[in-house]
Amino acid sequence: EWMLWVAMRTSADLAATGIPISLSLNLTASDFADEDLPDVLAQRLAGWELPANRFTLELTESALLADREKGLAIMRRLREQGFRLALDDFGTGYSSLSYLVSLPINEIKIDRSFVLAMFDSPEGLRMVRTIIDMANDLDMMSLAEGIEDVEQRAQLLALGCQAGQGYLYGKPMSVTDFIDWYQARHQGLPPISHPCH
Repeated sequence: EWMLWVAMRTSADLAATGIPISLSLNLTASDFADEDLPDVLAQRLAGWELPANRFTLELTESALLADREKGLAIMRRLREQGFRLALDDFGTGYSSLSYLVSLPINEIKIDRSFVLAMFDSPEGLRMVRTIIDMANDLDMMSLAEGIEDVEQRAQLLALGCQAGQGYLYGKPMSVTDFIDWYQARHQGLPPISHPCH
């Protein structure tokens, strides 16, 4: 409840300052097992007068293993409401490719460990390329985690990665500091949903 309240308030505050970016929320396996989750989120959105597409709900592969059918039904309801769904830490779990294809996912987040391994071996680079190509083939956005330097960013862009996050772009900061940072960085540019490129 606290996380939802903070997320909704932050989104409303950002929109009021002209920063209509999307926010991502990490949800647990128990969250995705709660059949009331879509209704609770719909109520919170209505209370704050926010659109669902302002939020990406992130879940891990392990969160899908508890009750796949129930989780899939909840995910479909959330997508119908307009939420974006992301599979976090992709490649570190055990879900099958056939199951992945059936999920109503918008984006695949490439785990930081794979980003770090890109320059360690040809296999590491091949793994990242494969995840990006797979995401593109499935009409999902690929987002790399843990980008810390321009070399990593350049390699990911060359591989076709669509978005990224990490200390290269900014370290954790308060909402007030973020507003100042964003406005200074995007002066005169159109709004974007993922400030990564």
